[in-house]
Amino acid sequence: MQWLSVLKVQALDLLFPPQCCGCGKTGMILCASCADALMRIPPQCFVCHAWVPPVKDAPPGRTCPRCRSHSAVYAFLSPFAYQHAMRELVHSLKYRRNRQIAVLFADMLASHLAAMQVVFPKDAILIPVPLHKARERERGFNQSFLIAKILGEKLGIEVRRDVLKKIKKTAPQMELTREQRLKNLHGTFAIHNPLPIQGENVILIDDVKTTGATLEEAARILKKAGAKHIWATTVAH
Repeated sequence: MQWLSVLKVQALDLLFPPQCCGCGKTGMILCASCADALMRIPPQCFVCHAWVPPVKDAPPGRTCPRCRSHSAVYAFLSPFAYQHAMRELVHSLKYRRNRQIAVLFADMLASHLAAMQVVFPKDAILIPVPLHKARERERGFNQSFLIAKILGEKLGIEVRRDVLKKIKKTAPQMELTREQRLKNLHGTFAIHNPLPIQGENVILIDDVKTTGATLEEAARILKKAGAKHIWATTVAH
């Protein structure tokens, strides 16, 4: 029951008060000072990182003309640099299983999209980047799905986790070079249920973009399966 979950969280907060991931201050997972200190990044091309402001016929973060033939990503939206407090937040969510950070991340993304005046196409679908079933079982959850679920509720967008599956267990991307990452990801994803994305716009969501290899491979598979445009969204990069 939901009220039992709330009571459990409140009891744990009393026993183990949350600490700011930036400065360690007790009381919240990110204090106002550390939140203000997060480095914001203007909209960029997914491939070459050139600044891409919104224009009349294109959203912010639209993949630039010279890079479009090299990527299946239509537009990339990611508000923060992956450093300092943001890095600690991501690690706390993924490795210390602090699920409340998923709520914070969804709030951050919703605020960023509103500030950028991003309006997703009608009937767009949110798809979280999947984990391999063994990795998700080990962690207990998929952090991208947690973020997507909350963000979908805020934006009124359907979330589907039955479309894209990770069928190959890969080594952690952080340990690899860019070339190794691309090779590591080949054949990683497969489409389990293509029907919902036929001719539709997809919003692919993950926690962090590093080289972009994971998002690119997932976008490529979705595009091949019939998706119209694939937007890539992360909290940090």
